[in-house]
Amino acid sequence: MISVGSGRAAVRPLITIGIACYEAEDTIRRAVESALAQTWTAREIVVVDDSSADGSATVVEEIGRTHDEIRLVRQRENRGVAEVRNTVLAQARGTFIAFFDDDDESTPDRLEQQYRRIVEYEQRHPGEPVFCYANRVVVPPGKGEPTFERLGIGRVPPEPSGSITADYVLGVLHDDGKHSWGMLGSCTLMARTEAFRHLGGFDGRFRRRAELDLAVRAAFAGTHFISVDAPLVTQYLTPTPDKAGDAQLRYRLLLVEKYRDYLKEKRCYAGARCYMHARFHRSRDGRWRLWYLAALILFPWRVSLRRIRSSSVLARLRLLPE
Repeated sequence: MISVGSGRAAVRPLITIGIACYEAEDTIRRAVESALAQTWTAREIVVVDDSSADGSATVVEEIGRTHDEIRLVRQRENRGVAEVRNTVLAQARGTFIAFFDDDDESTPDRLEQQYRRIVEYEQRHPGEPVFCYANRVVVPPGKGEPTFERLGIGRVPPEPSGSITADYVLGVLHDDGKHSWGMLGSCTLMARTEAFRHLGGFDGRFRRRAELDLAVRAAFAGTHFISVDAPLVTQYLTPTPDKAGDAQLRYRLLLVEKYRDYLKEKRCYAGARCYMHARFHRSRDGRWRLWYLAALILFPWRVSLRRIRSSSVLARLRLLPE
């Protein structure tokens, strides 16, 4: 086995596939089998079950009887997805970690493509930390096939790096007209294990949106954010209790509070709070327009003007004709 794009023969590094599992009896087999189907054979599969009450762990154990690269770790109490991923980090033996969700499916060449993208990028930016994502196609609840595609961040040069990505995640920046902005979901994330550990892993307070907090801290550490410009993951939007109600909003607001001092220094704290409310209501009801308008009023005028110019937001708010 040789590494991809290295220019010379080399032993392929071990890649840890980390799967956080909770109440996923109906979907975990699909996720594990897509990990087993990877063309990258130098791999281990670490499944951490977060004290599921259903048969999730039993399904993994059954598959593991004939696949010794699978390791199942069972948490004694439910600790949330961020702490589960920290357990993956603690257990990982690989040089790289790729996170798979327990209800999604990755293409067989996902590891190959992300490894190649990381190594080729590192050759142009030696010594710089890199987070690599990918595009994904999305299957909404009740649908059998994908209905739309979500694009990853940094698909084409110049890829964003540093604090500008923190501004993007926190709502201060919409589009600077220079970079290819997009999604930072952990379901497509792959990076060197040392990059995750250097940041201290995931913040366990975030039972949702922990990947956004990780991205903000990575941005402040100078990380480069890149993606494979291809749909490597099929994301199934599975309804679960931790996604219901106002959980999405609660953890987005926690993100703003965590970086309150940074946002206040930029005079963007109040605007960022309103922006998170707008994001929450965008797919639920028309109140998002009022929250977005409040954000535009409360952000510094340069920030709001940049948003208006880059997204035709006034037309979308129906304050101006299309």
